[in-house]
Amino acid sequence: MITLGEIVSTTLRALRRTGDENDKKMVKSFANRFYFELCSSVPVSSLRRRVTVDLSDPSYSSGMWLQANMSGLFRVKDVDDGFDYINRDRAAVTPEENTNLCYTYVPSGDPLYIGTDALVKKEATTFTSALAVDHTGEYVKFSSEPGYYLLSATKTFSPAYWGDNIENGDFVIRPKGTQKLVCLDSSGEEITDSSVYVDYWEYPQPLYQDTDCPLLPSTRALELLVMKEAMSVIGKRQLSSTTFRAEINEAMSELRKLSPSPNPPQVARDRFNKVFTFSNNIFTDR
Repeated sequence: MITLGEIVSTTLRALRRTGDENDKKMVKSFANRFYFELCSSVPVSSLRRRVTVDLSDPSYSSGMWLQANMSGLFRVKDVDDGFDYINRDRAAVTPEENTNLCYTYVPSGDPLYIGTDALVKKEATTFTSALAVDHTGEYVKFSSEPGYYLLSATKTFSPAYWGDNIENGDFVIRPKGTQKLVCLDSSGEEITDSSVYVDYWEYPQPLYQDTDCPLLPSTRALELLVMKEAMSVIGKRQLSSTTFRAEINEAMSELRKLSPSPNPPQVARDRFNKVFTFSNNIFTDR
């Protein structure tokens, strides 16, 4: 598997800029930007997760908050009865469907907490701040760094931070863009008395160390996107809109083929969301 260091060195060799530390830092920022973009559009298998969401939680308010680091959603499944909720765009939900539906949306408003005094050191799992309220279970983002970090105590997080030291930096807990989940019964009423499994894929951890490997089954698209950006920004070359287009499209097609979305088997259900069965029919098994 290709490493971040290889992507950076290959890009800079092509531009004949191998000795410039600022260029190395810039190429690493390109790599992380495109890495996160790819992982937001392609459901990479190593980033797939499942979480249980309790819709009866007292904190329920027009839905339950999902993971802030969630990149995309696969499936919402009832814990007790095992049926799938049909995922709809919020604007397309209609009670006339007579089935269980769900939708996600991004509430308006500010993050849960905004700070401006974070001190975070490389390799650390804690940060210094005037923050005094415990938001365990929420995700925090530091400064302009792309990573999401899970709080396990007031100022303790995981995994470890490997970026440059941050001093008096901005940070947010439950950043803007975090989604809420709403599940509806067959009458179109919000469900607040059960639990669901949410299958999703998350954003990756940023690439900081030269030995870090992108969690992609194929890194060809990432390499091409980084090279094109570096040629334009660092190499200051005039590139046409078609530069690398065919190669990038081919690499993206390969990446998607290597990361197909899981398609659960479709089981026929009636309008009450019960599985059709003919076990009581004398003409069924002959």
